Amino acid sequence: MLVVSQLMNAIMLGCTYALVAIGFSLFFGVMDVVVFCAGDVAIFAAFAITALVSIAGLYATLNGILPSFVSVILIIIAGASITGLLMLLMYRTVIKPFEGKSSLMPLLSTIAAGVALRELIGIFYPQGRNPQTFPQLLPAGTLANFALFSWRNIIIILATVVLVALLYLFVNKTKTGLSIQAVSQNKEAAIMIGINWQQIVLITFLVGGFILGIGGFLVASYYDVVRFDMGAMYGLKGFCAAVVGGLGNVYGAIVGGMLIAFVEVFVSAFIPGGTAYANVVAFLMVVVFILFKPEGVIGEKSVEKV
Repeated sequence: MLVVSQLMNAIMLGCTYALVAIGFSLFFGVMDVVVFCAGDVAIFAAFAITALVSIAGLYATLNGILPSFVSVILIIIAGASITGLLMLLMYRTVIKPFEGKSSLMPLLSTIAAGVALRELIGIFYPQGRNPQTFPQLLPAGTLANFALFSWRNIIIILATVVLVALLYLFVNKTKTGLSIQAVSQNKEAAIMIGINWQQIVLITFLVGGFILGIGGFLVASYYDVVRFDMGAMYGLKGFCAAVVGGLGNVYGAIVGGMLIAFVEVFVSAFIPGGTAYANVVAFLMVVVFILFKPEGVIGEKSVEKV
């Protein structure tokens, strides 16, 4: 029973890591830039949803005229949409000005943007430096009296599966998604065949920001609390997941997120005092991948001819 319980915890945690890792992979695939503020943007979504529910009273208003589950979906979409717009702003202000320059510049600027964003949350959100109780938007009951299968756990997993399926359909079955793939594979060739590269970049950041918003909601629902500085570690775990799976590969991001989550959860559960070492072991695994399989689990090796 303990193994099954920890397996469920690992899957749920892996879902939260996978979504932010997908954001990293989307941005890197199109721009060849590691957007290190992704974790902070995701946690911003959790604060935005908290504000919509607790401060603006939007959930209570919608709940008075709509079914509860519809109200929850609308609030999540609103929070994720705000995050998508924030990601567009990040692109315009801290990434686009450094196009064509050293790749180190946008890397440093996104790190600085993440620090600025979390500090702004801490300063301007009411009591922002204190942990905030996240609104209980997901049902708390259990399925058929099985404690391991709470509705919250099931919804977190199903939401991730549905979002990944929709992303797959978008990327592989729509003209815009195919254009994103083309730009990711060869930007110069994509421009030559008439693809509007700048428009594709904007759409990618909007979609990536929306996914980060859903990830922020899920991680806050998983922990039941949100802190202004959660984004730093959450973003780092997401980046590590993207590296382990294969940076730039969306499906590798899912695999990497699950691997890191399983390592963390099982080390914490089955090694005496393992909770203190869970992060250490997870990051050591990332180092091993960088040393011996830098292309990741699914990523492809790149060969440069000179």
